[in-house]
Amino acid sequence: MSKYKRVETDIKSQGLLVKALQDLKIAFEQGEALPLYGYRGDRRRETAEVVIRRHNIDMSANDLGFHRREDGGFEAIISQYDSETRGQEMLNQVRQRYAYHAVCQQARARGYNVVEQKAEGGAVRLQLVRR
Repeated sequence: MSKYKRVETDIKSQGLLVKALQDLKIAFEQGEALPLYGYRGDRRRETAEVVIRRHNIDMSANDLGFHRREDGGFEAIISQYDSETRGQEMLNQVRQRYAYHAVCQQARARGYNVVEQKAEGGAVRLQLVRR
């Protein structure tokens, strides 16, 4: 049984987190104190507000969760095993797409239009144009 660990993130908005997951076409559940399950289907004591179920990550994965901290931000809850495999890769993709949405939201709030450009290697470049 792989032990879960908590990983600090810069994720502050559940709405932007959900947008990131939708962009990446990652199935998820959201709610209050959703239980996390291990790769054998065993219920763990950890809970989260946004959960990617194990079958959406890998055949031998555990659930990956995003738990709201007391300060309102989110920490990722990921198993030790998954932090060394596909789960960490997925977490990195979610963090990157979340950052994209956070930057766009801030830029628009400051009066900029945002133009997204895909660069070589899958990188995303944002061009901010004053309205």
